[in-house]
Amino acid sequence: MKKKMLSVLLAAAMVLSMAGCGSSGNDKKEDSAEKSAAEKTNTKDSGKIKIGYSPYTMTNEYFSAILDGLQSKCDELGMELIYYDPQNDPTTQSKQIDDMISMGIQALVYIPYDFSGARNVCQTLQDAGVYVVNADAVVSEDDYDVVDAIVASDNEGLGQLSGEWVAENYPDGANILIAHLQTAEACVLNVEGFWEGIKEKAADPDKYKEVQVVEGGGASDVTFDAVTDALQAHDDIDVIYCINDTSAQGAIQAVEEAGKSGEIAILGKDAAPIGKQAIKDGKQVQSSGQSPLSVGSTSAERCYELINGKEADKDFDFFTKIKAFSVTKDNIDDYDIDSWQ
Repeated sequence: MKKKMLSVLLAAAMVLSMAGCGSSGNDKKEDSAEKSAAEKTNTKDSGKIKIGYSPYTMTNEYFSAILDGLQSKCDELGMELIYYDPQNDPTTQSKQIDDMISMGIQALVYIPYDFSGARNVCQTLQDAGVYVVNADAVVSEDDYDVVDAIVASDNEGLGQLSGEWVAENYPDGANILIAHLQTAEACVLNVEGFWEGIKEKAADPDKYKEVQVVEGGGASDVTFDAVTDALQAHDDIDVIYCINDTSAQGAIQAVEEAGKSGEIAILGKDAAPIGKQAIKDGKQVQSSGQSPLSVGSTSAERCYELINGKEADKDFDFFTKIKAFSVTKDNIDDYDIDSWQ
């Protein structure tokens, strides 16, 4: 089939949201040079099944952990894996996907950089005979017809676990500040799940008030500034819910500088190493964990199944949600603080 050039289709694409609102890699750009030297592997033609991986950046440790899960499962199944680091550049990502198609990949694990252009990307891959496994950041439901499988965290479930914690630990109600990333659909679902968790667990949900929603950008520095301003405007905040553990770091710093440590409960999301360390240190009370290793491993399995014809099987899972888990001071010792689960 005739291949359309993705680089033409997406040359002017803009970032609309941060996929999966996982922990931000903004503080890790210094690692990009090192990672670029190892950004692809196993590209020689050996006759093995060959799949690709295209996140929008590899400076985000969450996406690096997905890669670890992918590589481990590919090694187990005897598949070759090709991957690149687009470094948050849509034109670069589209060119790299073109290159992987030319290298003969049979399936691509794709984390959309630009959701407005995701349909064109997926359609081009399918036109080239390449299966598309949409990972982590789920495309619009209108675009489900151009992907072959979806593997993502249970975003509503992640938020719900945090809401349940608040309802159980603040039975008489709470004034709540939300540190959001409102442009990311996954984060919107996190927050919706948070309030649903309170609604389901609280004796009187009306006692839980949203004092303010601030834009934290999924980054510690932006969240610090936003939470600092909110604390000056409201002296009655009991709880801060952050859409990832990187944001929670900014909230922790803001609360400390406001002299309110121990007075405000800070919750995050991801169960990232920084979040688990903060829980261990008593600075953060809870984090709802998602497993990038499982996202990667399951995505590789879906690629293998698709290539081997299992999509025709009634038992094939088109949409796989990776179960969320809650990390608190009560179970922190059950987890490896220094790594993703």
